[in-house]
Amino acid sequence: MADEFKRFIDTGGKTLDEIRKAVERMLNNAVDTVADGTARIVSDEIKKQIDRAANNPRKDSEGYYRSEKIPPRRETAKHTVRSETRPDRTAYPHEHVDPNMSRQDEYMLDKIREMRTLEEHYDRTYRCTELTLVKQGMFMADVEDDFSRRVFCALPEPFFAAMSNSQLRTYFTWRTDVRRGKYAAVDKPYVLLYCFEMLNMIGVEDASEAFGKMLGLWENCRGWAGYLDELMPRWLKDFYVYNDVTGKYPDITLCMNYPSNGTYNGVIEALENGDYSNKLDYLAEYSAYNIKGSIFLNEQTKSMLNGACEAALTALSTYFKTCGADMLELICGKPRKDHAWKPFRGAIVDMSRMEGFRPVRISSRERYCIKRGEPARELFDFSPSRGFIGYLLKSVEAELRRRVKFKRYITPNITMLLNDIKNRDKLMAAVSDERFEKIIPSAVGEYCRKNGVSAPENPRRGSRTKEEERSEYVREKVEIDVTKLGMIREQSDELAKKLIVGEPSEYASPYTEDICERIEQLSADIADEDFDERVADCAELAPEVDPDRELAAISANPLFEELSEEWKRFANRLTPTLLIVLKLLADGGAAEFCRENGYLPETLYEEINTEALDTVADIVIEGGEIIPDYAAEIAKIVAAANR
Repeated sequence: MADEFKRFIDTGGKTLDEIRKAVERMLNNAVDTVADGTARIVSDEIKKQIDRAANNPRKDSEGYYRSEKIPPRRETAKHTVRSETRPDRTAYPHEHVDPNMSRQDEYMLDKIREMRTLEEHYDRTYRCTELTLVKQGMFMADVEDDFSRRVFCALPEPFFAAMSNSQLRTYFTWRTDVRRGKYAAVDKPYVLLYCFEMLNMIGVEDASEAFGKMLGLWENCRGWAGYLDELMPRWLKDFYVYNDVTGKYPDITLCMNYPSNGTYNGVIEALENGDYSNKLDYLAEYSAYNIKGSIFLNEQTKSMLNGACEAALTALSTYFKTCGADMLELICGKPRKDHAWKPFRGAIVDMSRMEGFRPVRISSRERYCIKRGEPARELFDFSPSRGFIGYLLKSVEAELRRRVKFKRYITPNITMLLNDIKNRDKLMAAVSDERFEKIIPSAVGEYCRKNGVSAPENPRRGSRTKEEERSEYVREKVEIDVTKLGMIREQSDELAKKLIVGEPSEYASPYTEDICERIEQLSADIADEDFDERVADCAELAPEVDPDRELAAISANPLFEELSEEWKRFANRLTPTLLIVLKLLADGGAAEFCRENGYLPETLYEEINTEALDTVADIVIEGGEIIPDYAAEIAKIVAAANR
């Protein structure tokens, strides 16, 4: 058979199933060969006897089947120690009892034996673990031991009734040391059992003492029991809300060194308490409107914006309360129920020993409360409405610009807010009310009146000397090189010729012919001695434009008729040079154009982005390229300008 199998292997290319079948076939052939050989040796008479024994059942003399006798099971000997002077001490299964015990050993075994008889059951059938642990723990609360050995324990859910005598004595010895301030490293089940005793207030005077002992255990065992960092915060907080220990521990966050929940943690607490001062930086971080990129924001106006935001938030908070809504939900978020929470998860605790649940606010991000009549845990879901904050900041800035008569105005768009709250009925009703859009301008206006914020006076020319004007507005001495002005004028003439060669109407100037002639005349007549006078005259050529009138003029411009209102405003503010740069950015020739004509690309990009921030509330160029989100609008502007 071995030769046949070797020949089979040598053939190669067989699967495992084919090999298995072949082996089974060879084994069967071998068994048949042995059976045939045996049959030839055994006589016919013996064969007949074997057949009768195998095929005919055993019957008695009357023809009835006879049952087979089953040998009796031997009883295993119990490890017992019997004495005329002391009771029977049966050891835990597979545990040896030394016949030469000390008095301490005898006392502990007697105490443990008596403890095991204390059990509570459900319907007299199943052991009630929580009640049994409390009953046995209270019985052994004052026990102290000095066991010479340290027995290993790996119970996933430790309690007294599940431990062997040696494990119990190891635990009681370790607990004795802990009560004396010695926290030796032991197996995890022993530490957990001690926690269960404290959670059930076994061996302590009151809940405050139990809470303090758990804190001490966590602090002293943290070095070798890292698992406590996950368990203790949960159990301590649950114990804190089910037992009033505020007399000794008024603030649980101080007891536990509660970790910070982010930079916004203190801001949420301040906003919850109605403190809206100096919140501009926080609002700017979570705003859809990039106020930090606005040309209106600087060191001088930042304090004014902070104060105006405080006034607007105060007015909005009052308004939302009257509508039955909470403004904090829009600027921070709101708490949500933690459905995974279960009190004392992973611990064996008799809830009847607790004093009772009470609502507790652990921090700005966590609190315990009653929901639908049941204890619940809520975690703060930090989700500020970027649209609402953006609308708030842009509205505040727009009103301040109007009040101080800033050179450019902006208009807030409430659409960014409505998209954020379209599925929230109360908030939607509140912001859809016609009173809502008047709240921020009114609050900012009141802030300006109280703090004396207004537009600077524009005195008549000649009422003050040049020295007085220079002392008020000029921080540094400015010197003008007339020769360089001449070079700039020549470059401007050259650029104008390049723009009109071939296609004179390639780009339309946003200025009228009369204004262009006056600017050219002023440039030719400019001189060092009357520079300030000429600059003042030039300023009069571009008077402040009312935003409504400007928008109407832009809408009527046929060049950009297909664009939206915001993009029309942006397009009409671009000079021919900026339009060329936008066109060449898409083709990759903007840098070369700037180099040939003496411009810094970054300067022109910044001018374009400034106009974009004032009109569409975002930049359109980033990293020397047009932002893909705005490529379609830029292409429409360039195409319209080329008509």
